[in-house]
Amino acid sequence: MFMRRLVNIFGLSVFVFVILAEVFIPPLSSRALSTAIKNSLKTDEVTVSGRSLPAVLMLFGQIDRVDIETHKGILGDLRADELVLHGEGVQMPTDVLTNRNFAITEADKLELEGVVTSDDLEEFLRRKIDKLQDAKVVITEKQVVADATPKLMGIPADIHIEGVFFVEDNKICLRLTNVKIKKILFGQDIGGDLGGVIELYDFSRLNMPLELDSATHEEGRVLLKASRHPGKTYGTGAAPKRKENTR
Repeated sequence: MFMRRLVNIFGLSVFVFVILAEVFIPPLSSRALSTAIKNSLKTDEVTVSGRSLPAVLMLFGQIDRVDIETHKGILGDLRADELVLHGEGVQMPTDVLTNRNFAITEADKLELEGVVTSDDLEEFLRRKIDKLQDAKVVITEKQVVADATPKLMGIPADIHIEGVFFVEDNKICLRLTNVKIKKILFGQDIGGDLGGVIELYDFSRLNMPLELDSATHEEGRVLLKASRHPGKTYGTGAAPKRKENTR
């Protein structure tokens, strides 16, 4: 009789533990992930929803389904107005909930959509290029147009830039198709048409197995899409080390 009562108590305790785990672990884990993402992307606008069955697996970094949405996150030096991540069969480092360093090491499915607006690109150019500190940027369905009026050697000038977004080596880049510098004082073009590429962000730095697939122009913004490519190895989810010059 005593043993049967002991077994019943143990069974009831396990049942209560499972119920409590299913109720409390998902929101606590989502909150911990939210904190890690806020640290990673330097934004307070983060929404996280994660589920696993059983929920206790989340404590070991295994998440059956996760949905993450951020606003005004910072990718390196580039602000992204919106980032939306959907993942299934996601594996994170076992200490991801405690070390506040967000990373994904593996996933059955991983999809990311991001939006970079004209204001985001404007801020990037102003911060990265001295001569474009007063730049005004417009993104259309075909190109990017930026105009600035700095002083070059103390002389007022007009700078006009045209370019297009493109993807290369897992990086979002801006290819300059037309750059003209015109000195207002002399009323003549001194820049001509120049070529060049501005690297905006390397998605290999995201600490997750994603490949940047496309950068599509839309009115006022560029839409970025990235996904998990089956069969590709991504290592541990840590940012890759830079290769040293072997010359």
